[in-house]
Amino acid sequence: MQPKVSYKDVEVNGRKFRVKKFTARVGSFMIVKLTSLLAPIFSSIRSNTGDDFNVEDMDIAGILGQLSNISEKDFDYIQEQALKVCYEHLPSGLAPVLNENGTFGVLDLEEDAATIMTLTIHALGFNLTSFFQGSGLSGLVGGLISSRQD
Repeated sequence: MQPKVSYKDVEVNGRKFRVKKFTARVGSFMIVKLTSLLAPIFSSIRSNTGDDFNVEDMDIAGILGQLSNISEKDFDYIQEQALKVCYEHLPSGLAPVLNENGTFGVLDLEEDAATIMTLTIHALGFNLTSFFQGSGLSGLVGGLISSRQD
């Protein structure tokens, strides 16, 4: 049995961050929310590729088109929850990327969309990949995460 991993450290644009686990309640809701948002995407993949779907057969442009259908409210919720489990390593210790009131807890991120999106992807991948293991989607989720570092 492997030990439970409660965080991972990542480097993004020369800055060091720690990504922690969601609470069980937030994680459960995120799985439900993301599954409902992504179900149409994977349904169309299965219908286009048959029962054995292969990541190489996926229509990335179609997936991105479906993702653009996420409402701003849903996106804000997902990103907010993801950023609340991210912390920057500073000389004084770990500082939250996003405070409970929604303000940024560290400097120079408010206008850094690339770092914010990368941290969002790391947080979602770290927290949700284990849910998809064995489903054929873990490779896709893992590939998105590994391709987004720095």
